[in-house]
Order: sequence, then C-alpha cells, then structure tokens
Amino acid sequence: MQQGQKLSRDALRDQLEQAGYRHVDQVMEHGEYATRGALLDLFPMGSDQPYRIDFFDDEIDSLRLFDVDSQRTLEAVNAINLLPAHEFPTDKAAIELFRSRWRELFDVRREPEHVYQQVSKGTLPAGIEYWQPLFSSRNCRRCLAICPPIRWCSTAAICTAAPTASGRTRMRVLKIAASIPCVRCWSPPPYGCGRMHCSVS
Repeated sequence: MQQGQKLSRDALRDQLEQAGYRHVDQVMEHGEYATRGALLDLFPMGSDQPYRIDFFDDEIDSLRLFDVDSQRTLEAVNAINLLPAHEFPTDKAAIELFRSRWRELFDVRREPEHVYQQVSKGTLPAGIEYWQPLFSSRNCRRCLAICPPIRWCSTAAICTAAPTASGRTRMRVLKIAASIPCVRCWSPPPYGCGRMHCSVS
C-alpha cells in the first residue's frame, strides 16, 4: 500500500480478515487492526512498528507510524508492505478442516477459552502455529511440500529480493517460536512443535 493509492476501506478490511488479521478496539500486537472513522490502524507481521492509514474517500491520504503505548502518531512513510498474519489458511474451509481433524485426534472440550472453541468462533489464540498441521490436509510439520512437476522462472529482481525475503521469514518464525513456551504444545507426533526440548519432538 502507498500514499495516493485508490483503495476501498471495506475491501481492505476484507483483505485483512482473509489474511488472518484480527479486528480489535486498539492495536497493540502484530496481526491486529482497528478502525475509527477515516482512520485504520494496522500492525503488519514483520514490521517493527504499527501504521496509521488516513483515508480520503477511497484514497489513501497519508501513511504514518504510531507508538503502541501512547497511540500518538509519528513520522510519515510512503508505503507499507503487508504480510499475511499466518503461514497457513484461516478461511472457513480451513477452520472446518481444523475442527474435523481435531475431533479425529482429541476430545472436544466445552470451555470457551479452549483452543478448539476459540478457533471454531474464528479467533486464533496465541500459540496457534503449533496446531498448524490441523489446518491442512497434508501431514507436513515444518515445510511446504512442493510436488513435481513444477517450473521455476527466475529474474534478476527476484534473485536479489529472495535472500532478504527468506531472512525476514526466518526471523519472523524464530521470533514467534521464542515467544511461545512448549507447555502450549500437547499434541502427539507427528504434530509436535518441533523444538529440540519439546517432549513430543
């Protein structure tokens, strides 16, 4: 997104929801967004600071950083790179698949704060990355399986950008993994979190 871009606020909200972002009253963490009149606050994944987007009708009038603690607007920026909130699908079909696979493996608990109940309502709690295999029909723990045949087309621009994008993705995964204790991971193999000190690895 960049200043002066034609963009509907409703379309942007739909895109954020599809990308796994959570609508909140006040943005405090990565993967959250909030709306107030012509303003939309957004904390993209992989970003050090959140952004405040000011709309004029269906055009981005300004993009600014803001402070999470004080909520005060800081300096202006020209563009925002928006990453998905999760590396796995979070649409209705994926949630239904999660529910189905959960019932195959575990008992369903009725406490509203339980991960099964939260995901069923469309809320993705902290640590949901450890349950990632349940959102996919593939039994793949740590990587995205690419099935041949596939053709790779490379350009100079892609070759230049790929190491940077790969490094950002790795740092993001490590940051998420470091912030969540293994006590959240109780699933049996092959659904363990993959950490060396995790009891189910």
